[in-house]
Amino acid sequence: MANTYGFKSPQPSFLGERFLLGQEVFFEYKKETQVGIVKNKLNNSAVVKIIKSETADLIDFTTVISYSELIDPKTNF
Repeated sequence: MANTYGFKSPQPSFLGERFLLGQEVFFEYKKETQVGIVKNKLNNSAVVKIIKSETADLIDFTTVISYSELIDPKTNF
């Protein structure tokens, strides 16, 4: 078996349990509302790829956002 040198797979917090990989989410980035797709889940945040933005330069941009700042579009604001 391969040695992982102490690497442990991230375990998302209870806030992260409500989001799935590939799920569409809303969040605020650079004072604008963005729409993105969850690409990876970390302990306290998610890697999100922006798919819709008011700023054309941010489309296809990937960023890390805290679970507490993500909004599930299916829920009421």
